[in-house]
Amino acid sequence: MNLRPLLVLPPLALGVLGFVWMTSRPAPEVSVRQEAELAVRVLPVVSREITASAEGFGRVEAEHSWTAISEVEGRVLSIAAGLDTGSIVEKGTVLVAIDKTDNELSRQKTLANIAAVEADLAELTREEENAQRLLLVEQRILKVAEAELARVQSLLDRGAGTQATVDTAEKTYLAQQTSVTNLTNTLSLFPAQRDALQATQAVRQAELTEAERALEKSVITAPFRGRVASKSIEVGQFVRTGDTLMALDSTAAAEVTAEVQPSSFGPVVFAGSQNVLLQNGSFDTSQFTKALTRAGVTARVELSTSENFDAWPAEIVRLRGTMDADTGTMGIVVRVTDPLVAQQGLRRPPLHTGSFVRVVFSSQARPDSIAIPRHALHMSDTGSPFVYLADKEERLALREVVPGQVIGGEVLIQSGLSDGETLVLGLPSPPVAGLKLALVPVSSAAEGN
Repeated sequence: MNLRPLLVLPPLALGVLGFVWMTSRPAPEVSVRQEAELAVRVLPVVSREITASAEGFGRVEAEHSWTAISEVEGRVLSIAAGLDTGSIVEKGTVLVAIDKTDNELSRQKTLANIAAVEADLAELTREEENAQRLLLVEQRILKVAEAELARVQSLLDRGAGTQATVDTAEKTYLAQQTSVTNLTNTLSLFPAQRDALQATQAVRQAELTEAERALEKSVITAPFRGRVASKSIEVGQFVRTGDTLMALDSTAAAEVTAEVQPSSFGPVVFAGSQNVLLQNGSFDTSQFTKALTRAGVTARVELSTSENFDAWPAEIVRLRGTMDADTGTMGIVVRVTDPLVAQQGLRRPPLHTGSFVRVVFSSQARPDSIAIPRHALHMSDTGSPFVYLADKEERLALREVVPGQVIGGEVLIQSGLSDGETLVLGLPSPPVAGLKLALVPVSSAAEGN
């Protein structure tokens, strides 16, 4: 029996079994690689009320300062009780009384001179009246002498008189005419004499006024309620004209000249939708405060200390008009009323002269505005501003925007962003649109810090 054909069966069976084993084995597992995510900081886009602010620093000065300078000479008789540097005096308080003796003697002497001039005027009036009455008499005598001369001349013409009689009558007439002329001349001098006496009287009256003013200047009173800034006199001290006695600072209001950088103050003025300072195409510093009022700019004064005290509301009163040559700052003067008066419910100490303070200027609030950090705004190669956003699928997207005013570390966005969108901060790497993102939310406060 030939068994060689059967030798094929074992390898064939092994091949079938191997094929079955290979086809029945489960397929190997294939690992799927997950998409890489880029971690980025994001900030939600929220419209809010935005106020621009700028700050400057300066020292408190009294709105009005008054220096008492002696206008008369004399010894100091008295000083107001308790008067010393730092004390408060009320308006009308008698601060210093200077000896009036010399000025009173000068006044009495002037009164006597005035009385003498008045007596001379009365005497001159009486002499003028007497001369006028005497002139009337002399004129009547002159008429009689003239008539007598005419009579004897008529007799001589008729041959009944003598030439000697005519000569005597003519001499009498000429003498009387001379007398009348002298009286007339005397009367013509009276007005000039009266003018001279009246001029002297006016001088004496001026001297009297001067003496009375000197008496008034011997008493120095406070022109307003204020704090004594300095004092350099004592009772019994002799003062001369021009000596400085004391200085007084008004307590009604204080002023601060805040030194502000123009670059930081610009957003405060221009935060409105229209530029009120340039509407007329020019800028006049005299209209500065009115322009700021129209723009809604306000100011407040804060003590520059580590403690948080309540601020004082301030009024912008004027612009210094010049730039500081060393720092390049502009001086804006603000006014604080009643700086020493404490108000119930407010935690703030008195605002003393010389205090170093911070002045904060704030623009009118702009509601429903969107602002983003300045570093979140980018510029394309074509010069178009854009921002990076995270879309609803948390993928990177680019959006062109229209930026507006820069306020501090933020920039206003006029169009291109809306509430609810997610802003990507910084510069993603690589900045490829559609890139999967891992969002790391940050607060606006943390971003500001």
